Amino acid sequence: MEQFIWTTLTAPLIPFKISCHLKHFGKTDANIYKRIGDDMDLQMDKLGLSLEQTEILYNLEYYKTFNDIEMTKVPVTGEVIKELKSEWLKEWSKFISNGFESFTQISGAEMHWYSMDELQERIAANDPQKPWYRLILLEAMLFEPYYPLGTEKDKKGNDIPSKKYKHLNNPLCSFRKGEGDHFLDEQFTGKYCKQGYVKRLRRSYDKRMRELSEVLKTVLTSLTITAVIAIITVASAGAFAGPIAVALVGSNFAGLSGAALTSACLAYLGGGAIAAGGAGMLGGTIAIVGGGAAFGIGVGAGVGGAVGSAGLVGKKNTIMHSAKLLTSVREIFLNDEHDIEFSNSVYEQYLQNITEIEKGFVELRLKMDVAKGKEKKEIVETIKKAEESVKAMKVARKNMLRFNSSFAEGLQTQQ
Repeated sequence: MEQFIWTTLTAPLIPFKISCHLKHFGKTDANIYKRIGDDMDLQMDKLGLSLEQTEILYNLEYYKTFNDIEMTKVPVTGEVIKELKSEWLKEWSKFISNGFESFTQISGAEMHWYSMDELQERIAANDPQKPWYRLILLEAMLFEPYYPLGTEKDKKGNDIPSKKYKHLNNPLCSFRKGEGDHFLDEQFTGKYCKQGYVKRLRRSYDKRMRELSEVLKTVLTSLTITAVIAIITVASAGAFAGPIAVALVGSNFAGLSGAALTSACLAYLGGGAIAAGGAGMLGGTIAIVGGGAAFGIGVGAGVGGAVGSAGLVGKKNTIMHSAKLLTSVREIFLNDEHDIEFSNSVYEQYLQNITEIEKGFVELRLKMDVAKGKEKKEIVETIKKAEESVKAMKVARKNMLRFNSSFAEGLQTQQ
């Protein structure tokens, strides 16, 4: 695939096609909102995976982890560390298998773990020239194993992330991102996308993360996506037993609750995909990847629902998912696909999500006026965290608009 050469603009010129979208966006017109709804369907399709593609994603993550175990060379305690890593992989894959039917919300769905040859056959059979394959390479690249898969009690009786695999997070034993990227590039690029494509995605994602982190003065260097998700999931285990768990990871995992539900959420959310649920079933979409979680798909019902979910996710996780979405738009849908129409629709839906959260602030503040004690304190904290998330989203929105504008002008220049 030919990579597009970006133009650098100090003051982005918005072409007619984009400016038309933005000129009318915000009018309370039925046609506008119908188009936004159509755009969401399009995004579900473009950022979505089928049942088999979802299996391929988890298989890539499995082999990436298996390769890390094989490449582990730690003096003295090497074999012990390998055994602990192997135990983590076994536990993680068991969670994925056991929860697959609930996650996909398809009766009788079973997770298949393929041999490497079988995996290559399944990839070839799913038209890997399409964007889904590069999206799962991005997800697999960002997947970092050895995060907590359960909870334990601290001295005060509070749930905290399990320390069972804590020794795998010290610098000597931890997962090496560079080795993981090299493995994916060596085994899964060069045939359906350019050799070294994962390296390109890593470079782009890291740049997006730096830009967002610097503007928002947020330190993220010591936290991976999965580590942040683990902390959020455990800290809000009660919330994950309700509608947010259903929205993100499917139904309640066959009646699981408490620590068991939290463990299942950790395994699935750590994998990077969120469940499409009923919204994607008609088109065969099972899971959403590529930063689709930044849209808040399926999350947010009732008074302050969107605000509540934004506050739950938090600023750091918002930055990470937004960086993933920006990478998907820039590298896959603009550079590779030259799909400016889809990229515009992503921008508009992202803007709409910000608007919905801000509308929720009004409802929550009205509720806060009559609340007392603990309830009032919780509402104040929710609003504060959601405001931080919105701030991060607004910075990402500006970057997305810049990408679309620069790309559109570059196309005009080449014509």
